[in-house]
Amino acid sequence: MDFEFWNNCWARPTQPFHLTAPHHFLTKYFPAYLSHQERVLLPLCGKTQDLNFLAKHGIHAIGIEFNPVAVDSFFKDSGLAPTITDEDGKARYQAPCIDLWCADFFDITTSDVGRFERIFDRAALIALPDELRPAYAQHLVKLLKSEGKILLVTMDYVAEEMSGPPFRIDLLELERLFPNAIIKELDRTSILDSHPRWRELKLSYLDEVLYDIHFNEL
Repeated sequence: MDFEFWNNCWARPTQPFHLTAPHHFLTKYFPAYLSHQERVLLPLCGKTQDLNFLAKHGIHAIGIEFNPVAVDSFFKDSGLAPTITDEDGKARYQAPCIDLWCADFFDITTSDVGRFERIFDRAALIALPDELRPAYAQHLVKLLKSEGKILLVTMDYVAEEMSGPPFRIDLLELERLFPNAIIKELDRTSILDSHPRWRELKLSYLDEVLYDIHFNEL
């Protein structure tokens, strides 16, 4: 993880990867995939409003984010006053139906958060360079229950037109990262016009793609 890069990103007033509303894939597929869950994990979550969306539907949302500016901004923007505790050197912010850990994702284990039937990765894998993705995928699976699912959002664009992050990740790479999973594309939508940054790059296309990654057993 390029911590300096992402720290610099969070120092800016706006970021093309941050949405001020819950992610459209989350709201669209919530009834079918997440509505009956007690807990959902959101890795490398930034200050996403997905946490509030899940919490308002009575689901315990557990987020992990290393940048304290993003964590503090989430609670400030949400009007929440969290209880903050130190859990073995990791800061845990708690509010009704929300746990947000300010920590390195790789330092969070099942001893901290348990295991999940559902994980929603909106912008974690696509933020990581190639050399970190296998370790990330392996660690993510460790936090998943047997027969669990990962709903994972990737970016698709002409690789030569943008170096990332966000990085382009296709189905073949997902099959390499999650060799024991059944993977299918659920949805795809263009986000070229969603932020001035994307328009400045003059990309041929820029799609967000939602995948269902399902494990029959772990």
